[in-house]
Amino acid sequence: MTLPDSICMLPWISIETSPMGTTRPCCLAREEIPGVDLRKDTVEHAYKSQYMQDLRRQFRQGVKPETCKLCWDEEAAGRDSKRIHSRVRLKHLYPQIDWENDTPDQLWFIDLKLGNICNLKCRICGSWSSSKWAEEEMNYLPPDVDKKSHIAYTWLKQGAWPRKTEDFWTNLKALLPNIKYFEFTGGEPWLIEEHWDLLRHAVETGDSKHIDIHYNTNATVDVLSMDKSWLWNEFGRVDIAFSIDNVGARFEYERYGAKWDEANAIIDGIHWAQGVDSHNITTQLCFTVNIQNVYYLDELLEWASHKYFGSIYFNMLHSPDHMSIQHMTPAAQELVLNKLKTTFWKSNSYQREIDNVIKFIENGPGSDGSYFLQRMKQTDEYRRQNFMDTHPEIAKAMGYA
Repeated sequence: MTLPDSICMLPWISIETSPMGTTRPCCLAREEIPGVDLRKDTVEHAYKSQYMQDLRRQFRQGVKPETCKLCWDEEAAGRDSKRIHSRVRLKHLYPQIDWENDTPDQLWFIDLKLGNICNLKCRICGSWSSSKWAEEEMNYLPPDVDKKSHIAYTWLKQGAWPRKTEDFWTNLKALLPNIKYFEFTGGEPWLIEEHWDLLRHAVETGDSKHIDIHYNTNATVDVLSMDKSWLWNEFGRVDIAFSIDNVGARFEYERYGAKWDEANAIIDGIHWAQGVDSHNITTQLCFTVNIQNVYYLDELLEWASHKYFGSIYFNMLHSPDHMSIQHMTPAAQELVLNKLKTTFWKSNSYQREIDNVIKFIENGPGSDGSYFLQRMKQTDEYRRQNFMDTHPEIAKAMGYA
């Protein structure tokens, strides 16, 4: 059959689990699959749902579903969206897909966000994905307000679902013979003990040989000292994407709780292991472009040039809105665009990505920065920090004083 140019392979082969135990077609989908709760439902229930059947039908008919708006926005800015990246990354699966079937039996890829258990409180994150953030947000409340009334309390409790839902893991183990790709994000996946148990089970059954793994990790867990990374040798390919958005003191400000020297040591350790006896491991610098770091991308890329990353990925932040580069003040837009257009030259290997960042900014609505300032100052006051101390140029342009 002739496939529309707008087709996305993910609805046919994949499901994403959220930190709260809900599901979506992928991590960028704006809608959750209705009526699915992984504390009592299976992953297959989500994959075979009427919602997913309807989504596949829309794609096959050439419709661009509204839930996929973030991909359409990125493509409009000239960027390769997740839809396009998936077609490249999983190109070996593409010819095998049964496109005509609205109820296929091809659940090959599961994107696992296993709760919100995390050891950091990154500025671009929140209670949905970080248990540490949930604890802090409840502390913002006045003393006479019941903390249990805050949504962060609900997310703190609900985000622990993977540790309390044995049936979920039993279901995943039953799916292993059909799985070709696992993606583990967070929270912080290397802190999730149950995920190591799943990998160990896959090794024992021999299913690990046909499974590739992708991680997004915050570079704070010294996995090589945990006597668990040997499991990776039994899998196909293991991609480790390190979430490092800035350097030095700015890194520590943005990813609160992390230490710059320790993160470097962990990254260097993985690169050492990769060169010695873990030849199926690849690494990536995956940084999230947001208001805090967009002015300093040249310094981040300069640091990366001295490491041994196999690839570098510009991840565009869409949420929370107040951190998106599409919502900068006019002064910040002028500051950033001027630097991006003069610092990066046409011979630079990142020029295409930088051009797309520029276009993404220019396509945005902008803002007066008031909500950004409210959130930043509230957190600064609680943590006894000051945005101006580490990010003076962009702080001033955003109106921080």
